[in-house]
Amino acid sequence: MTIEREYRNQGERLGSGFDSFKEILLPNSAIDLDNINRDELIDKNFLPKDTFVFQQIEDEQALGNMLNTSISVSGITPILVGHCPCLLQGEAKAQYFKKSNINQNSIYLFLDYQFTGGSYRIKKPKLSQEAIEFLHDKRHNLHEFRRIYGDEFIVGFRTGSEYTALIEIESAEKSKQEQNAFAIISFLQSIFAGIGGGVGFNWEGETKEYFKNTKTTISCFRRGVSVGNTVFTIEQLIKDFTDFQDKLKQQGGGVEYISLFADYDQLIDTRNYRILSPELIELKRKLKTLRAIKTQKQIKILACENQLRFGGSNSSDLPQQIIELEDSVSKIQDFIRRCEIEPELISSREYIAFLKTDRKITESD
Repeated sequence: MTIEREYRNQGERLGSGFDSFKEILLPNSAIDLDNINRDELIDKNFLPKDTFVFQQIEDEQALGNMLNTSISVSGITPILVGHCPCLLQGEAKAQYFKKSNINQNSIYLFLDYQFTGGSYRIKKPKLSQEAIEFLHDKRHNLHEFRRIYGDEFIVGFRTGSEYTALIEIESAEKSKQEQNAFAIISFLQSIFAGIGGGVGFNWEGETKEYFKNTKTTISCFRRGVSVGNTVFTIEQLIKDFTDFQDKLKQQGGGVEYISLFADYDQLIDTRNYRILSPELIELKRKLKTLRAIKTQKQIKILACENQLRFGGSNSSDLPQQIIELEDSVSKIQDFIRRCEIEPELISSREYIAFLKTDRKITESD
């Protein structure tokens, strides 16, 4: 079974050991990495896919809602045990656009493109000779193996990229603004939809006509592809997004977004010994459930913060909701730390109480 976790840029590499109980990356690898060719690691069963959203934004709350749906590079999925939202990326994007104030006298357009490039992984992982000798050495025990190598290892990565832009168009002809908005949206939709496969018409000449007597302000958030263009005008935005798509094709998928983990027990003859005892397997399963509940609450916190950050919300109890959610997250994390010292706590009523805080989360086998 493969476990997904958000890539954190903390030195993750193929074969890295991981302590799933403490959720820390270890410097040692128990995996044989000799003669591994990157080209042979590509997972042909995982096909690239992309999503493209281009729509008008009416107010700050609508912008906050759009950013909430951009948490995962692979699109929105139910946050159940085993799914992997990109919380760090969602927070970074929200921070980037936090100063965007929606002026009712302008037209606002939101472009969000997300690409899941593919997956590469070690096809047939095996323990290194050093790790095998460590396991067979009677001077060591399995606790020592877990301390050095962890109970999991990084077997692969998923790559992706994203491009998000907020476009403000201020027209000098206020009386025709609604009519202009419809025409502009249709025009830009046809251009952006065609990028990558050929637009099919001379958009540069028509752009000048559509955007005469207007002032544009554009904010762009990119990840996975470095283009380095300055974007102040619609023409520059179209060129920037075109360059982004071209470089994405050249690079073949962007950057690592998701780390893929596997258990060491898949690699050994468990009739002789297991890296994890049945009791530790049960503890790990329940800790995984608790962390899924914690993640769900963190996503709710980000959604509430976006509503506050961008205004437009009629809910006056959002600050209190955030306080309560943060308190709940803190209690879950504290309970997890206590379970590391006293594993028997995982069978207590306290654990059952956490399960009841979110009915959408169920225990995973």
